Amino acid sequence: MDKTLRCTVCPWRGAWTEAAAVRVQPAPLPPALEEIQRGYEEKQAEEEHLGGHRPPCCPQCGNHTVTVKLHRHSAAV
Repeated sequence: MDKTLRCTVCPWRGAWTEAAAVRVQPAPLPPALEEIQRGYEEKQAEEEHLGGHRPPCCPQCGNHTVTVKLHRHSAAV
């Protein structure tokens, strides 16, 4: 089962493989969003250093993506 990702800036959601297939230059962000993105970048670097995998960038705007956590009530039956 492919992990589902969501962009931290735009409304894009999709599969890990879908995001990994496309490379887009990151869109310029306002200073407030840029600081939030820096936080995501630091967290992803920590996780990668601990042996995790860095999610691919958003195929629409080129910014960070995070995994979508599925809860039992929203999982497919």
